[in-house]
Amino acid sequence: MTEKKILVITGNQLVHKYFLNQLGLHFKFSAVFFENTQYPDPLFKSNKEKIVWDEFFLSLHKTEKSLLQVCEKSHTQSKPTVYNIEKGNLNSNKTLELIKQWSPDQIIIFGTSLLGTKFLDLYPNQILNLHVGLSQFYRGSSCNFWPIYDLKPQLLGATVHFISKIIDGGNILIQDTIALDENDSEFVLMTKPIILGTKLMIEAIKQINAGLAIDGTSQGNGKLHQIKDFTPKAIIKVKDIVNSGELKEKINLENARLK
Repeated sequence: MTEKKILVITGNQLVHKYFLNQLGLHFKFSAVFFENTQYPDPLFKSNKEKIVWDEFFLSLHKTEKSLLQVCEKSHTQSKPTVYNIEKGNLNSNKTLELIKQWSPDQIIIFGTSLLGTKFLDLYPNQILNLHVGLSQFYRGSSCNFWPIYDLKPQLLGATVHFISKIIDGGNILIQDTIALDENDSEFVLMTKPIILGTKLMIEAIKQINAGLAIDGTSQGNGKLHQIKDFTPKAIIKVKDIVNSGELKEKINLENARLK
């Protein structure tokens, strides 16, 4: 069987490096495209909001570094050609031409800007996306945060699906929820879906390569969250849920229900 040509498009943050390195232990890549994905600061209404915002991301990055243990040096089976692209240029003709030069059989996506219709037309049913959320409940941005905000930690999970014109609405190949622990902080809960989703992507690629993958089911009708929805006010609400003990109580109830 001819080895498939795999091309990866991902962000340039620590979580994306973890994703790439883990996949690289199992597959060879032709090329990797890193998109600059720095999360934008909102317009702060007060100094308190800025402090809360900064503290949140500092704690999140500290947790990610602890749980993901990313090595800056790649451990991929191959030495792919690497391209760095600025945010806003993912769908440019220049980027598309570079990708076409590699004639990829599969394109793997995680944590990038939305792909335009040109990608979908060029590579129908060839683009797999890791969505860090359950797409029948949460679509769009920060979907490893909103289940905590809604006090529904049982809906924290990850989905691997084909890209379609509907945001996170393509056919689902594989999906699962994370294991909950009453001692999990909100930052651990946000990091676990990334670890789970990476494992699911590895499994999905293996199933496709072995001809075992099903066509998937289309369930991408969950609530759409945008970057602008993620605000200091939302962070403050989650902080209150954690400090009040509501989150721990909810996790205990869910675990008791599953026994």
